[in-house]
Amino acid sequence: MTLRKFLATAARWAAPTVVLAQVCLVWTGVFSLGEAVAVGLLLEVLLAGIVITEITLARRAFKTSRSQGADGQEALNQALSAVLPAPVAKAMGMEFGLFRALWRWIRRKPDAPEGHEILTYGSEIKPIMWAMVFLVPLEILAVEFLVPWTVVRIVLLVLSVYGTVWVLGFIAALSIRPHIVGDGKVVLRFAHFTQITIPLELVESVRPARHSGYRRAVQIDDAGVLAMPIGDSTTLSVKLREPYPVAPKPGKPTQEVSEVRFAADNTREAVRVLTASITAD
Repeated sequence: MTLRKFLATAARWAAPTVVLAQVCLVWTGVFSLGEAVAVGLLLEVLLAGIVITEITLARRAFKTSRSQGADGQEALNQALSAVLPAPVAKAMGMEFGLFRALWRWIRRKPDAPEGHEILTYGSEIKPIMWAMVFLVPLEILAVEFLVPWTVVRIVLLVLSVYGTVWVLGFIAALSIRPHIVGDGKVVLRFAHFTQITIPLELVESVRPARHSGYRRAVQIDDAGVLAMPIGDSTTLSVKLREPYPVAPKPGKPTQEVSEVRFAADNTREAVRVLTASITAD
């Protein structure tokens, strides 16, 4: 392991370790008050150094990802992975992605490069999401009348508000992160959670075809069929000239794929765009 990799790995765990040490010092009474304050100040200095190091590493990872063609969400995920343990980075990437999507949605700024064709998706599930948002006031009103404990009502109110923001962020992510076609590739997305890239030069044919019964946002079966459904269904089938390695999730082993199934709001337009792009490519 190189020194840079060692420092990056150490930085991921250093901050939570230092914070835990501070909490233990305060609550266990191992040191006297004066000693605890002195050690606490020392740990604060150490934590500040760690934070500065992590910000530097994250900024460098973000810039490197962007220079290599990654979009904002991918670059954000790479930056977080550079300074945080994998499970924490993944969770924070999802949460930050929601707020990032909301901000771009408010500004009406799709997360797609200029000159790329956009294929929207998600129209089948958005009404359900909006229904959840509009039911929140009724939920809050019911809690006010049915729950007698103030603290519990406050906790439920906070959870309801955060849940509403989360659902709005999900709707926003579905809207501002469409499938995109351009630069010799088709990039298939599911909000800010999943992104799969397929080179257009490998695409043999595109046709409308509905398949259903899927249970995960991305799955690859034993026959080499990759499915990215909306709800439980896909509406298009893309056959490849030869198997292409795809990682269903970041950090997972690649699997060879010979067919890709996904969903688009306008199936006919998606077929037209993809067919034209294949011919042009």
